[in-house]
Amino acid sequence: MEGLLWNLGANGRYSLGAMVATVLFFTFLMCWDYPILLPYLLLRRSTLRAVRRRDRTGGPSPAVLVVIPSLLRKRDELESMMSTIESIANNGYPGPLTIVVSIDGTKDAPALWAELRAWSAAARWNDRSRLFVTGTPERHSKPMAIDHGMRFVQGLVASGELPAIPPVYVSTDADADLGPNAIQAIVERLQRRNRFTGVPARVVAGALHVRGNSFWRGWRHFFTIGGQLNLQVAREYYVGNVWRHNIRLMPVTGVPGAFYCTWTEIFLAIPHFMGYMRTLRLRHWLRWWIGLEAPRFSDSDAAPIPELVAGDTDDTVTAYAATIARYVDGHFVFDPPRTPAHALWYMLRTIFLDRPIAFEPQAKVYTSSPTTIKALMKQRRRWNCSRIELAGRFFRGLCYHWGLGLPVMVVKLLLARSVLTGAVVYLLVPIFLFGVPVVTAIVLGYTVQVIVYGVLTLAALVMNGELKHWRFMLALPLSPFYQFLINWIPQAFGSTSDVFLFGNFTGFSPEWTLKRGGSTRIALLFRIRRALLLSVRAVVVGDVPLGAFWVGWSETPWTPSGYDGWTTGKKPRPILPPPRTWFGGALSRSAARRGPVPAPPEA
Repeated sequence: MEGLLWNLGANGRYSLGAMVATVLFFTFLMCWDYPILLPYLLLRRSTLRAVRRRDRTGGPSPAVLVVIPSLLRKRDELESMMSTIESIANNGYPGPLTIVVSIDGTKDAPALWAELRAWSAAARWNDRSRLFVTGTPERHSKPMAIDHGMRFVQGLVASGELPAIPPVYVSTDADADLGPNAIQAIVERLQRRNRFTGVPARVVAGALHVRGNSFWRGWRHFFTIGGQLNLQVAREYYVGNVWRHNIRLMPVTGVPGAFYCTWTEIFLAIPHFMGYMRTLRLRHWLRWWIGLEAPRFSDSDAAPIPELVAGDTDDTVTAYAATIARYVDGHFVFDPPRTPAHALWYMLRTIFLDRPIAFEPQAKVYTSSPTTIKALMKQRRRWNCSRIELAGRFFRGLCYHWGLGLPVMVVKLLLARSVLTGAVVYLLVPIFLFGVPVVTAIVLGYTVQVIVYGVLTLAALVMNGELKHWRFMLALPLSPFYQFLINWIPQAFGSTSDVFLFGNFTGFSPEWTLKRGGSTRIALLFRIRRALLLSVRAVVVGDVPLGAFWVGWSETPWTPSGYDGWTTGKKPRPILPPPRTWFGGALSRSAARRGPVPAPPEA
């Protein structure tokens, strides 16, 4: 401590002041939307006290479809799901509301499945809300449960149970409660048209909050690991909602899966669009650059691949597809731009005029969060690294749709930068720029980060007019450590695994669904190992032809899939056969000629 105080006193005001000013400058340079939004939202809130919202769309409210996918294995999951359904049905939406619960793996807990169906059959709320329950016996993944729910709704329309598929699709989790009038607020924001282009939003994100009052249960809970995690997550969600306003230079490319809405026309097109992208080839893209039109989605007869939506973040798939969609003559189209010049224009329009992803701060959702360090790190590993693999799934489309391609590539660069510099940014900058000793640099860097988080948290509280949540400020002393432990470490480990090692294992989707979807991982070490083993097999067995599969990922007659064992835990089948088959069985024949090995002489 004496050494630290001496260092602080020995460094001149200019040196320490310059270091702090530099860190603050670069931090607030990344968060310049806060000083813009703060006066705007304060003015907006003061004017709305006397006048109701002027931007509400006129006319009747459109019909809404809410699909709730979920596993059902424990009683608390059933109780949480019932609470979610109640919050939706009693949310006060003035239009027709169809709620579909889709269980992913009904045979895992048949008693709970039967109880859910009995409860849903007896549930009654009003003449506008209807509840349906469906599911698949086997687990296939959350996106496949949603796809099953959508096909179930199409069956209801075909049988006359529903007059038509509702035009607005709302996504929420089975462990989330909606705030008052959240559905009405988010749907009205979806209908609102851009003042420059006249185009409605393609997808709208809700405001994410921690469910109930779990982030504060008194001082005794505050001084526990669970209490700190709850408070840190609640503060993180609360402050993170600010960037969802989507006014920074690069457009937002993701939405929270806990609560968002989009047009059903867009959502139903996603599995077909994933299949269509598989038909695009390099020759199409090269010809596109010389003026020949690329294959159009509207003319494609490619089969849908709903399994290709599955992965670590299905909500971001929706956000990507919605960003690609263009509004033409009252409908959303996914056809590629006719020329590169058109692609450039659409990109500039997306970045500077028409942000496809909007945010509605009044559409609040209160969701559960993991309460242990291990579970929270696993969740963040999935959240922070999923877009690496997702960019590969959309790569053939990104080559044409630059309005999505550019932000996605920027996100990847920022991810790489974060992994390379995240843990030492407050150490390297002071040491190499200002010559501050190591201990001083660590303490000052940590302190400055606490100050920055404090300013951003206070700004968010003022923006929302919710200073009653002042306890978020109690999370600040440990917030830099939380950021490093819960966000940076899982991000660094997951990214390294996905790019350089054997892939990022999360277990969020079962391996059989990932295989059917045909998605792959970069996983350089996996591919190198496969190539080396196949080269050995080509020499000792001689049954492996040359091909790109030597450095591939998918299953072949000679190799297992890269996903083998991800969720089952089973050991993948070996690439090398038993040694007795090597060299055409010559080893085993030679051993047979030599006869049995004599027993050692007795002592």
